[in-house]
This record gives sequence, C-alpha cells and structure tokens, in this order.
Amino acid sequence: MRAGPVSRRFARGPAAAGFTLVELLVVIAIIGVLVGMLLPAVQKARDAAQSTQCQSNLRQLALAAVQYRDTTGAYPQYRAEYPPITNAYGVVRPRWQWILAAQLGGWAQNPDAIAAAGTADTTYTSVPLDNKVLVCPAMNSSFISAGWPIPDVLSIRNGSYGYNFGYLGNNRTLVDGDNTTPTLRYPVGTVKETSRTIVFGDSRGGSVPHGGHSMTLDPPHMVVRTDTRSVNSPYWQQAFFGGAYASGVGPAGVNPYGPDEGTPDITVPFSPAEARHAGRANVVFLDGHTETLTLAGLGYALDANGIPICQTTATPITGANNALWTGRGLDEFSPAYGIDGP
Repeated sequence: MRAGPVSRRFARGPAAAGFTLVELLVVIAIIGVLVGMLLPAVQKARDAAQSTQCQSNLRQLALAAVQYRDTTGAYPQYRAEYPPITNAYGVVRPRWQWILAAQLGGWAQNPDAIAAAGTADTTYTSVPLDNKVLVCPAMNSSFISAGWPIPDVLSIRNGSYGYNFGYLGNNRTLVDGDNTTPTLRYPVGTVKETSRTIVFGDSRGGSVPHGGHSMTLDPPHMVVRTDTRSVNSPYWQQAFFGGAYASGVGPAGVNPYGPDEGTPDITVPFSPAEARHAGRANVVFLDGHTETLTLAGLGYALDANGIPICQTTATPITGANNALWTGRGLDEFSPAYGIDGP
C-alpha cells in the first residue's frame, strides 16, 4: 500500500533568512546619518517660517502707526507719559502697544487678566501680551524653551518688538516729570524718506540676552539735538555710566537711550535690535516694506563679540550710523542732513 502525498501544511521549506547584528547596526547608523542630515533642513525651514510670520507682524505694526498718524497728525508716543493717562482698561501710562491697540484689531492684554492683577502697573511685566501681532514667534519659542519666564518674554515692557521712539515718538521732557519743560524730539512731523526710516523691529532690551524695556528700539548712537541743553533724568545715574553723571544731568545735546529710569533688570541702558533670525534682525520701514538686516547693516558699531556698543558720552561711537532711523535716510552728521531744514 502506497503512502499518500505529504500535506503541504507539514512541509518544511528552507529556514527564513534574518538580519545579523552587524547588518542591524549598519542600518541604524544609516538612519542616524539621514536624520542628522534632515534636522538642519527642518530647523532652517522652521526658522524661515518664523521669520516670515515676524515680518508679517511688523508690516501690521507699521500700518497701524501710519493709520494713527493719519488720524491724529503725529506718530504714537512710546508711552502716554506726559500727561499721564489711564486707558479704558485700567492701564496706567499705556505703552505704544496699547496706544495702537485700536488699529491692531483689539486689546493688547486681556482685560480680565489686567483686573485680576490688581495694580495696573504690574500689567507691564506680569500680564502677558494677548495679541499675536505683538509677539515674534522666534523669540516666543526659543526664549521660553531656554527657560526664560513667560511674563518676561511676553510682557509689554520686555516683549518682542521695539519702536523707533527716539525719532518718532519720544515724549519725555528735558527735566524728568516736569511738564513745563520742552519735550525731546516729539513728534517728528517731517519724515522725508519713509522707505529709509525704520519704525519697528526685533528688539533685545537692556538685559543680555533679552529683557528690560525692549519696547523701545534704540538707534546706533544717541539722538542728537541742535541745542546745548542737558537732559535731567535718573537714566544717567545708572551704574553702567560709572557715576559720570551722578547728578542725573547727562551730556548736552543728546537724548538718552531707552526709558528714563534705572532699574535692576536693565543691565545695559540700551535696547538695540536683536539678530534672532539666522543672525539678522527683521525691521519694518514707514512705507510698509520689511528687511532682514545684520546689526552692522542697521548701523550699529559692534564689539569683538558682535554685540552693539552702547554710547556713554556725547560723542557718538566710531562707526555708528543712524541713517536708517532719522527720517531722512541720512545720519545727523551727514553734510546733507540739514539742507532741507531740521
């Protein structure tokens, strides 16, 4: 009797081939190399997207400033200081973010958070900005991930963008707090070259690497006046000046950088642009166009570490040039600056 055919179910084929340990290690190494090659490209794409969104924010800010000027006849103050006011939401001496809030589609900070803060002055640092136009996505992500507290990164005083207040909206008086004395360069009523005049930009603040009144964007050298009067302000008493102006009276003929106060969080009394987009800073001009420029391209004189140098005397720093800030496309020391009048 012949045996029947063996069922296929029980037939054994050749053993299935598998990966050796060496082969697995080679595959893992290749994957690691590919990931390493891909990550920089992903980071570069993300940085580019953040820079594009930042430029969009800046264009909206410039449009708001121009709309404000068309309505009021002047560019906005950097702070409603003289005379001091309290706005409808209880913010005392509102900064430019609040002054332009109506042109930006709503409030700068959530009114409920302001009410919960209790004291209106605390809204400058403890209540975060609540309008995305006012927040640079690059600073928001990088600084928070680096451990900077959210109130510092997103506050009105220490936030993303600074205003060219020195030429467009400086409403301080020659004697701090004395409304009977003249104001400093406010407003500039005759901007001759809108396409060469910065209005807003990425700001660093007076603390390194960021923080401390970044709402004000300082030009490369101090704003020059044609008179010989001195500004009497606590600004000059800050430790950075080494006691040279202990009386509070600064050098004649220049306006100080930054706000007129000295507080512990301001390491350097100077708020230059911040090059946080692949080594460049985004700025917007009064005609609405944006540019991404190096700090040197913005006119700053840099130290050996590439950090903008803060002017400490009436004499401008060698190499510092305010051509993109003055409203004329020329530095005050240019021979042609005053040809068409002050």
